Amino acid sequence: MAATTTRRGSRTRDERARGVIEVVTAVLLGLVSVATAAGAYQASQWSQQAGDLASISQQARDRNLSLYLETEIVSGDDFQRLFDAIALYAEMSFYPERTEELEAEQDLIVAAASQPLAEGFAAWREAGYPLDAVPFNTPEYESLTYAPSQSYNQVSALAYRSSQALDERAYTMTIVSVIFAVALLLLGVASATARLRVMALTAGGGAVAFLVGVATVIFGVY
Repeated sequence: MAATTTRRGSRTRDERARGVIEVVTAVLLGLVSVATAAGAYQASQWSQQAGDLASISQQARDRNLSLYLETEIVSGDDFQRLFDAIALYAEMSFYPERTEELEAEQDLIVAAASQPLAEGFAAWREAGYPLDAVPFNTPEYESLTYAPSQSYNQVSALAYRSSQALDERAYTMTIVSVIFAVALLLLGVASATARLRVMALTAGGGAVAFLVGVATVIFGVY
């Protein structure tokens, strides 16, 4: 009689434990399913954004190279025009009576140069062509030469770093999705098995995997 009562009590405890584990497993299955879908979606979004930023970085890099080559051509043309204008100044030393005519020719040559050179040449000529005030050394000319290409270079670098950061986030979230998938597998086994010990072990493993995935999201992504 006592043995029968003991077995019934043990059976009752097992049934209660099974019921608790089944409820916990069902709740975890729902949470992990939602988390897995959300993680996969977020990883794909970040991966797409990373690709867009990588494309922007490449376009900015190409534009930077294009502007650099363009400014090199402009600088070379400006240098040649300034050289021709100075050659006319040397000619003025031999033919001072042609100074006005030669200055007009200088203006004509320099007028087709870049804006900073065209605007700064007259003042440089009036100052007596000092070497420390050559129009090439003015902030305006340096801005024309370096600012456009450097601005695209900065944009390219920033977009690239952002792309890399999002790529790392997407990779981490993909790993988290795999961890959640393992948790789903363990919880699925727990809900399908008939043995209480196996159910408890697999449900516990699924819960631990889920917590590991959550911790990875918290500390590895954000």
